[in-house]
Amino acid sequence: MKVLFIAYQYLFGNGGGEFAARAFINAFAEIADEMTLLYPMCNGGEATGINKSIRCIPVWDERPKIRRIIDFLIGRQNRFRNIEKLVGDDDYDVVVYSGGLLVEGTIDFFKRRGIKTITIHHNYDYEYFRDNTKFPMRIPQLFWISRIEGEAVRKSDLNITLTPSDKELLKKHYARGNEQFEVLGAFEYVRKEHPIYTDVEEPKFLITGSLGAMQTENSLLPWMDEYYHILKEVFPSATLTLAGKNPSEILLEKASRLGIEVIPNPESMQPVLAKAKYYLCATALGGGLKLRVMDGLSAGLPVICHEVSARGYEAFIQQGMLLVYNDTASFRRQLEILKKKSYDKKTTIELYEQLFSFEHGKLRLFNILQKQNLLK
Repeated sequence: MKVLFIAYQYLFGNGGGEFAARAFINAFAEIADEMTLLYPMCNGGEATGINKSIRCIPVWDERPKIRRIIDFLIGRQNRFRNIEKLVGDDDYDVVVYSGGLLVEGTIDFFKRRGIKTITIHHNYDYEYFRDNTKFPMRIPQLFWISRIEGEAVRKSDLNITLTPSDKELLKKHYARGNEQFEVLGAFEYVRKEHPIYTDVEEPKFLITGSLGAMQTENSLLPWMDEYYHILKEVFPSATLTLAGKNPSEILLEKASRLGIEVIPNPESMQPVLAKAKYYLCATALGGGLKLRVMDGLSAGLPVICHEVSARGYEAFIQQGMLLVYNDTASFRRQLEILKKKSYDKKTTIELYEQLFSFEHGKLRLFNILQKQNLLK
């Protein structure tokens, strides 16, 4: 099987999108006989964590700034539109889009050649961009996203989602009846072991993620006002740490006022996780699977999170390792449960590895491709 993989995400950072994209890229690379990767490039943005067997083609966005603004307003979301020039006469069996917005201006080119197309939907993009784009740019953004995402769903030979929720949302809003969907989930992009950290006695709660992201900040700031006092009422001696990229001054100031520790841009999350007893995800906005929750589960920590952030973690909910809330009353109830129960880190890590290890993710992908008769 000869694969062309087109990535929407920059592949040099540590954000959720880059993390997930690398996993899909590396899994396809081990399944395919030959693979070419097109990925967006910027200064200082060399791809990292990518399988060495892949032929990589970085693509620079050479449009002037005014051209980018105009293209944004008229729905040209895709820097890979000049696809004929980029791929030339190369023949592929399968083209994989890592993001639904990539099909704009390109998918018909591949369909005319009789090449099978797969779109990996990292989110229900309409929901994600609704919660992560500021007004007034949100208006044209959502108008065009709904059109392009719908085109991706209807024209792709296979639509892959990370969560059952995303699958149902995409089907509800765009499908016409014959579209093919499979749920793959997320997984790590390298083979790794997960150490079992020494149990922490004190009720130390931890939140991780991109603290400067709009969906994170717009969730955390009101959470501090409405929920943090409940945490302190149920766990009077509790401490809370926020660790992640680029916290804003507003977030830092409010955290300081409430006595919440903030660790900006930690070099490694492992020492931070080793000091925590409980993991918390308060993000109530955005779509898809919140990969930050994987931080807590990979360390064997019990997790409490908002229902929006619980998507894709159903197995952990069923086992009682992840507790879900959707308002202040249910948050208090789940904290009371958390306080009374004991948790075994080894059991949580074992389930995590069954679902989120690279090997198990690659096997799920292989089985999907085999089921859909896409392996050659």
